[in-house]
Amino acid sequence: MSQLDPIDEMLRQHFELELLFDDGEGGKGPSGWQCVNPWATRLEEAIADLQRGLAANEYRYLDDDDALKEALIERHARIDGVRPESILCGEGASAILFAFCIWLKTRGISEVYYVPPLYFTLHNALKLLGIKARSISGRQPFESGFWANLPRGKAALLLTDPVWYAGIAVPNGTIDDIVRWQRDTGSLVFVDGCFQYMAWNRTVSERSALLDPSQTVRLLCPTKTVALHGFRFAYALAPEDVAQKISHYYAWTHGSASASSVAFAHTFAGGEFDRQVTLALIAAAAERHRSLRDDGLIEAPWNPGCGYFTFERPGGFLLNDAVLMDGGYFEQKRFAEFVRLNLLSPSLWAAEPGRSRLTPRPFP
Repeated sequence: MSQLDPIDEMLRQHFELELLFDDGEGGKGPSGWQCVNPWATRLEEAIADLQRGLAANEYRYLDDDDALKEALIERHARIDGVRPESILCGEGASAILFAFCIWLKTRGISEVYYVPPLYFTLHNALKLLGIKARSISGRQPFESGFWANLPRGKAALLLTDPVWYAGIAVPNGTIDDIVRWQRDTGSLVFVDGCFQYMAWNRTVSERSALLDPSQTVRLLCPTKTVALHGFRFAYALAPEDVAQKISHYYAWTHGSASASSVAFAHTFAGGEFDRQVTLALIAAAAERHRSLRDDGLIEAPWNPGCGYFTFERPGGFLLNDAVLMDGGYFEQKRFAEFVRLNLLSPSLWAAEPGRSRLTPRPFP
């Protein structure tokens, strides 16, 4: 029996996690994706108020909503200091990832390069469409010794910023190198930025905004930013012609949007409450991480600085036989005892925010 290649093995692990372990306690385990969000009430109320004004018997397409798209363009022009050429909107990042890969396929692109890691859904889409993904580094951006060996000529480059499962942004120097390389080669760059705008130091702009907007697709996911996973909304900043084509493939494969997604999208684009929720979430994640480190319950040679995931070595605390996601789920084989932890997970949350309910058993 032939051995699976590393990406096939990673996809198999994700498949078995879903099939055998229900995403690890339905995503509520320490490595899972479910989040406690005590600050979302006002945002949920605003979404519900707007949804009541939408006719439930009508099809709605987020990407046909010019007012929504213009509000998002203005938002990024203000935050990043760069005005996007265009935007495409959809229900969730996964559907846009697949539509983007279909667009690559229709352009005759059979090979792409990438900075590891990529989200497994993107790897899966590339595999299904027969597009080869070539890693340009043997290490990941948060590791010592990381170096991006960029292609010499024009190519398509994919990267994830931040490295979501570790909570660490791609270094500024690496982004600057990619900016220069893109300028010199005219290459397409795709950025999976689903956990951007969640820096613990409250930095608002993102370095990847410096990439050429006429040659860049940058994916954002507000439902992750505010940890309201019951809603579905994502969008991508892209060149106008590219956005139009990807939008067609998205509509053909995914269809229309729900009224709740439309209401969420407009509430987010209005910007009235979402930043308050995000700031509260990242403050809680940072405090939870500090508490776990100070209590000697986790350790790592790096310090996370964004989002609500971290990649650490647990110090022997009791997790009640929880299903944990090690580095194998994220193209990471060099830290055998490390696991992804969701700092906002119900498994790590206590009655009082800021304290872990893990049983203390510090490192020796």
